[in-house]
Amino acid sequence: MPALATTPHRPWLAALILWAALVAIVSGGFGLAHPPSGSGQLMRWQDAGHDWLLVADADTDQLTVYDAADGRPLQRLGPAAAGGIAAMARRDGHVYLVDDHGTRRELRLPELGMAASRSR
Repeated sequence: MPALATTPHRPWLAALILWAALVAIVSGGFGLAHPPSGSGQLMRWQDAGHDWLLVADADTDQLTVYDAADGRPLQRLGPAAAGGIAAMARRDGHVYLVDDHGTRRELRLPELGMAASRSR
């Protein structure tokens, strides 16, 4: 008897492999999904009187603050004020901008001013 005739047919196995490959591709597991140029991080910050979207653009090293209710830009901090922005982080009600070298600078809210910088 040929070998193919004795091997049980498992269609669910092929479907499982195809599903796993699709999930890996969609989630960027193979490096096929990249953020577009000019994209950055987005963070929402709220308190009693403010509802803002903070958008960090890594390509231009700018931080733009938008009104979260209507989307209008409120303020833009350029490279001189914000420095090189690699990441934004929020901890204990504070927002930090981190540059490529790991230097962390606190963004004072709602004043939108920079506090003293700290290394890792």
